[in-house]
Amino acid sequence: MFILKATVEIGNFIFNSINEVEVTKSVEELVDTAIIKMPLKFKVRDNNEQKFTEEVIKTGDPVKITLAYEGKYEGVEFEGFVARIKGKIPLEIHCEDAMYLLRRKNITKSFGKTTMKEILEEVVKDTPIKLSKRIPSVALDKYIIKDANGTQVLQGLKDNLSMTVFLEDDGSLYCGLQQLTNTGQRVIYDLNYNLVENNLEFKTSEDKKIKVRYTYIDKENKKKSYEFGDPDGELRTYHTSVVSDEKKLEEMAKAEIKKLKYDGFEGDVTSFLIPYVTRGMAAEVRDSEHKNREGNYFIKAVVTTFGTSGARRKATFSNKL
Repeated sequence: MFILKATVEIGNFIFNSINEVEVTKSVEELVDTAIIKMPLKFKVRDNNEQKFTEEVIKTGDPVKITLAYEGKYEGVEFEGFVARIKGKIPLEIHCEDAMYLLRRKNITKSFGKTTMKEILEEVVKDTPIKLSKRIPSVALDKYIIKDANGTQVLQGLKDNLSMTVFLEDDGSLYCGLQQLTNTGQRVIYDLNYNLVENNLEFKTSEDKKIKVRYTYIDKENKKKSYEFGDPDGELRTYHTSVVSDEKKLEEMAKAEIKKLKYDGFEGDVTSFLIPYVTRGMAAEVRDSEHKNREGNYFIKAVVTTFGTSGARRKATFSNKL
C-alpha cells in the first residue's frame, strides 16, 4: 500500500497539512518554481495557538518541500524562497529557487576580452550559489552589463549565445548547451505498464521541417540575418548581439536543429511519484508492441504535483539520445 506524505517547511514553520503542491523544473527556463496551496489558518503545534498563514509567512522566507510514499520513497522536491503570496482560498504561496537571490542583485560592469565563465562568476559573486563544473569555454570580445539584475544578465547570455541556463538540483548554476545537461541518470517508462497517461506521438525526422534564423544586431542596431535548415521548414528565430561569426552561428543553429529533428517520440508522459524523474535525465522508452520505437530520450521538463488526488510526475521529452 502506498501512503502519501508531504512536508513543507516555510521559514520557521513546518506544515504537514496542505491542499496542493506543484513543482516545475525545466532546462528551458531560468527558474524552477513551486506553488503551494494551503489553508488560510493553522494551529501552532507547541501551544495550539491559531494563526493566519499570510501573517506569518513572508516574501523571502526559505522553502523546502519533501514528498514521500511512506517506507518506499522520500525526496526533497524543491528548495527555494517565497516569491509572492496570493490571498486566494486556499492561499497560494508562489516560490522560486535560488534564482530569487540573483534577481535581487544589481550589476554594472564592463568586460574587455573575456569569457562566459568570467561573466557568470560576476553574477554569482557574494551569493551562496556556485558554478557548475561543466561550464563550457566560450570566448567573448567584450561584454557590457549596465544596471541589470543577475537573472537579466543570465537571460542575456541565454538569448545571445543560445545557452541553456538553470540551477541544477545540487544548487549549482549551469550555463551551456542543452545536450550537455544530461545527468547520466535514467528512468524507464514501459508504455504498456507504469504510466498514468501517455501523450507521446511518434514522428520521423522527415515529418519535421525546421528552419532556424539567427539575426546579429551590432552596436549601431544594424542587422544581418542567416538561415539554416529546411528552406520550407517551420521558422524558429533567434537574436544575438554577441556572436557575429557566421560559422559560429551555423554551429549554434545546427545544435538547435539537432534537438528538433529526429525519428522518435514527441510529447509527455505522466507517472506516479515513483519512478523518480527530474529534468536532464534520460528516459528509456520500452514498448513490447512496437519494438522499433524503443529508445532513449532527453527529458527537458518535469512537473510534480501532490494533492487530494495523489501524486504525479509529468515528464516532457525533448530530443532522442
